[in-house]
Amino acid sequence: MKHWLAFRTLVLGVCVAALALTGAATPALAHDAPPASKAKKVVFEACKHGCRYRTIQQAVDAAGSYGFENPKAKVVVAIRPGKYVEGVVVDGTERRKDFDRLTIEGTKNNRRRVILEGKNAKGELGAAQNGIEAISVDGIVLRNIWARDYQSNGFFVHASGEEGQHCVGYTMDNLLASGNRSYGLFAKNCYGGRMVNSAGYHQGDAGFYVGETPCDKRNWTDHGPNPAPCQKRPLWTLLKNDRGYENVLGYSGTNSKYVRIVESAFYNNGAGIVPNTLDSEGYEPNGWNIIERNDVFWNNYNYFLAGSKFKTVSGGLGELAGATVNYPTGVGIVLYGGDGNLVRRNKVFGNYKWGIASFSGPGETFVANEGNDAKNINNQITANTMGRESADRNGEYDFWNDDTGGGNCWSGNNRIATFAPGNGTVPLSTIYPSCPQPDVVNDAVRSINPAAGLQLILSEMSNPKTILGYAGTNPPQNQQCSWVRRVATHPPFQNYKPVEVTPAPGEVTCD
Repeated sequence: MKHWLAFRTLVLGVCVAALALTGAATPALAHDAPPASKAKKVVFEACKHGCRYRTIQQAVDAAGSYGFENPKAKVVVAIRPGKYVEGVVVDGTERRKDFDRLTIEGTKNNRRRVILEGKNAKGELGAAQNGIEAISVDGIVLRNIWARDYQSNGFFVHASGEEGQHCVGYTMDNLLASGNRSYGLFAKNCYGGRMVNSAGYHQGDAGFYVGETPCDKRNWTDHGPNPAPCQKRPLWTLLKNDRGYENVLGYSGTNSKYVRIVESAFYNNGAGIVPNTLDSEGYEPNGWNIIERNDVFWNNYNYFLAGSKFKTVSGGLGELAGATVNYPTGVGIVLYGGDGNLVRRNKVFGNYKWGIASFSGPGETFVANEGNDAKNINNQITANTMGRESADRNGEYDFWNDDTGGGNCWSGNNRIATFAPGNGTVPLSTIYPSCPQPDVVNDAVRSINPAAGLQLILSEMSNPKTILGYAGTNPPQNQQCSWVRRVATHPPFQNYKPVEVTPAPGEVTCD
């Protein structure tokens, strides 16, 4: 029986440091058939010619059997350069196999040298869904690989809610994901992990995704007069030195918690960084994430247009007041129904709608969220540099807040930053109070507030200056109609190039 609780405790103290020590070195031992010994490190090589294992799956299966018999060994699947048309499944629920702490890596640091190809790849039930899928595995390391064109995801690490399944302390390092129908790098229901030095583009949902962060108790809730923390001693997930571009969303985190996104770039997406709260996954809401020192820019990719290089898999976020609601495009950072998120010291510029937007998912009257979990509360937005100091301004406003919830605050952002005023009846200092503010609890505040004319206008539900009117635009490609381009051409920024979709004649129909 796997002692996953003990492993979780160990990871609490040393997860990030220990996994970092694995580095990116080529395995020192290479054996087609490792001896049945107590070697500290054994390597199973996969290659197109000259190795015992001609597929990655064969090498993984052999490594799992060896790991079961030798639980103290460090087991590595080393993949020589080549294209592998397969979907790899690392199933920690299999009998007489142990994949915990398994490393699967390309033997070259150049991640483009080992390609997992989704086109024509077969799985047990038809087309392969994922490049690599790890189910209920602790401490897995995936490194130096490109996964492209899969029916679902490039790299997928997860545990289900079933008794005994668990996912603790994964590492995704120097990976590339492209053209996958849903997500590039995807982790769900995991305690802590790392997505570092990686990139994702042309995904039908998000380049990077961390979802359904589990809590200490399955029945955890943030309701009540004094809610307990989701995790008393949190295990954090780190995203660092990543690039998410030309996706529906650069980063998405449905009900994600304890995620730190730092020193990364999210650009040319429909929207850049989007932690969110939805009923589709457990452990609502999202919250207690840190987003800092990132470059978030040019997120103006209208993926609803026929000329998009990828198609969204989303049919919308649901219906609200009779309108199908989609994610807002043209926005750098979106805080949707979050609690206690810290957004600080980011550079946010050249987004045609808003720089940083924060809002609730109504659970009252117009029910977008069952249980009323998606409230905009206790977020701190500080010391961000908006608009590249006037060189590449954001569109309508730098900051947009729907004036719901409470406990949110804005301080220390650059002096040129602009704030959406709504209908002018509510003072800006009320909508955007300075930091610090006292925390509020979920049940003490409301998720709907039409007073400022920012969340919705009852007499003008389709007004694109409100979040309901904008996200409910029909057809959705017409969100572009209210974009504001502050510059004719974006000034150069490092080596990046702006990418937008040109509408076909008549495809965007603005009044």
